[in-house]
Amino acid sequence: MADRHKILMVDDDPDMLKSSKMLLETADYDVAVAEGGAQGILRLESEEFDLVLLDMNMPDVDGEQVLKFINDKKINLAVVVLSGETDFDHVTGAFQLGAFDYVKKPYEFDELKMTLKNAIRKLEIGKSMLSLRKKLERSERLHRFMIESSPDIIIIVDKNGNFAFVNDRAEDLLNYKKDELIGEHYSTIIDPEYLERASHCFNERRAGPRATRDAEIWLMCKPGNRPGWIRNRIAIELNSLGVYENEVRDNSGEVNASDYSGTYVVARDITERLASEKLIHFQAYHDLLTGLPNRALFHDRLTNTISNARREDDKLAILFLDLDRFKVVNDTLGHSVGDELLKQLANRLKACLREGDTVARLGGDEFIVLFPNVESESVAELVGRKLIDTIKEPFVVEGNELFVTGSIGISIYPEDGNTADLLIKNSDTAMYFTKERGKNNFNRYNKDMSIKHSRMLHMEADIRKGIKKGQFEVYYQPQVSSANDEIVGMEALLRWNHPKKGLLSPKFFMTVAEESGIIIELGNRVLETAVAEAKGWLDAGLTIDKLAVNFSNKQIEQDNFVDKIVSILKEHKFPGERLEIEITESILMNNVESTIEKLDELHKVGVSVAIDDFGIGYSSLSLLQKLPIHRLKIDRSFIHDMVENEGHSIIEAIAYMARGLKIEMVAEGVELDYQLRYLRSLDCPVIQRFLYSRAVPAHEARNLIQESNAAHTTESGKKSEKVKKKLSASAG
Repeated sequence: MADRHKILMVDDDPDMLKSSKMLLETADYDVAVAEGGAQGILRLESEEFDLVLLDMNMPDVDGEQVLKFINDKKINLAVVVLSGETDFDHVTGAFQLGAFDYVKKPYEFDELKMTLKNAIRKLEIGKSMLSLRKKLERSERLHRFMIESSPDIIIIVDKNGNFAFVNDRAEDLLNYKKDELIGEHYSTIIDPEYLERASHCFNERRAGPRATRDAEIWLMCKPGNRPGWIRNRIAIELNSLGVYENEVRDNSGEVNASDYSGTYVVARDITERLASEKLIHFQAYHDLLTGLPNRALFHDRLTNTISNARREDDKLAILFLDLDRFKVVNDTLGHSVGDELLKQLANRLKACLREGDTVARLGGDEFIVLFPNVESESVAELVGRKLIDTIKEPFVVEGNELFVTGSIGISIYPEDGNTADLLIKNSDTAMYFTKERGKNNFNRYNKDMSIKHSRMLHMEADIRKGIKKGQFEVYYQPQVSSANDEIVGMEALLRWNHPKKGLLSPKFFMTVAEESGIIIELGNRVLETAVAEAKGWLDAGLTIDKLAVNFSNKQIEQDNFVDKIVSILKEHKFPGERLEIEITESILMNNVESTIEKLDELHKVGVSVAIDDFGIGYSSLSLLQKLPIHRLKIDRSFIHDMVENEGHSIIEAIAYMARGLKIEMVAEGVELDYQLRYLRSLDCPVIQRFLYSRAVPAHEARNLIQESNAAHTTESGKKSEKVKKKLSASAG
């Protein structure tokens, strides 16, 4: 059941109030009464009513005053005057003050009911209209809030292309005030390059699905007039829609074009998105350190250049460049210096090339150059020489003057390959050939290089297969005292028991093992095997002062180099003072500071260090004094060049230097008696090589140590004839 309408009767006649209340309540009204105008006003202040039945002629506060009160307080209700006054002024005055109707006393109840019904209907219509108006106002406020708060620029242009509306976001993004744009043509803010595209959007007349969607243009910002404003233009993605005053559609759904009044445009700022996309694209195809193209972009350009060269019957050249000994810079001065050097190098390389050439960084210190439209091989070689010369010029990085060189390999289309991958591979092969020939130069690719490279790949595969099948073994060569022929140490040497080629020494496979990195695994196996076997000899009561193990540059470069050695010593409980690691002079010079630090750590656990092949490297006396060096092993080439009954100045110099530095000298490659006599005359304490014994397997090495120990425990300390014969036989 609907709520009953509430009526307030205001009259100074109590009987009238009582009788009328009873009648109205029978008509389903909720009736309240007020005896007089003053009481009526009090009730209107405290209660809500839908309708007032008001007598005009009351002694204290009359009906006119009550109507004025209702108007002043803007109370929303209907007033029906119920009065005995009928003169024109009274009636007119009531209507002027807002009365809905005027019923004369005495009244007909049916007439009164009809009047009340009409008044309530009008009241409800008024309330409905008021509610609708409030909803419209609220909707308009919400719509305006959404428009003004939108993160997008919202624009309406009239049919002439002039701005009719812009929201607040336009001010924020374009630096224009609204009143600066209203009435101006849209071309005011369009980048001239995009005017034609913009015209399709800002003159859009279609209002349906065919209207313009997702067009990208650039808008011009107003030159800065507020602090921090530096933007010149922004990129936008916009949608546009035709606006019509009266939308009249035909059978096809199209809007009648005659009603077109302008265009509604929504523009979204995509400047940052485009910048991010541009950055992502750049990062995908460029080296982030140097800004040069990376491998992927270079490959694309090379492929396109090959296609053009094929059509034009043209040539092109690829120059593969790798810095020589760049790792020394990184390890000695730090990666920040190395990175800056690479950036400076990239700028130099670009400065050497033509506009149409491409230089890319492939990674590390490897660069590659695409040189299109090459007339002949000599032109490519001129470029190669120019690059080599510019690299040799000193680099100044963080106050350091650095000198580096480069090795270059050249391949030419179509002679050296007709695909991008083949040309790159062959130039890489030529570059490695250059490094093998002494670096700091360039070489043109030829097929013999590939044959050698292929052999190296096969060799690498064979080495890996040999490791898996246990073909690599550790042999031992005695280190003998020159004074009494006692075995004082064993050098662990790697041998490859090849199933087809027989027993191979490292000279047949060490280069490939070094370049491929397999040497790290092989070196670790040699160390662990040698330490385990030497510990077995000690546990058996045999005496061996030193176990010498060779280490490569790649092993020493490993971060865990020291930890690996210490771990193996602990695992096998082998005394650190009995282990000697052998390194070459070239290893020392590759990474001086890092190597010294690592050797010092090993020295703390008793491990001694020997410089192998001494005399053919670049080490200085000051460097030798810094290092914890215990032995210098004279390179075998000096022993081999000795002439009987003649001195040898280099060996003598090394011997005197070793004594001065208090470093023990070891002579390798001693094969003849006169060599031994000469070395004894120089007080060279330790001799090694075939005069005493070749490198032998572990079980033979154990026997040699056992017999040497036995011979030197005799009272005279001289070697027995049996041991002498055994050593002589093993030398054969």
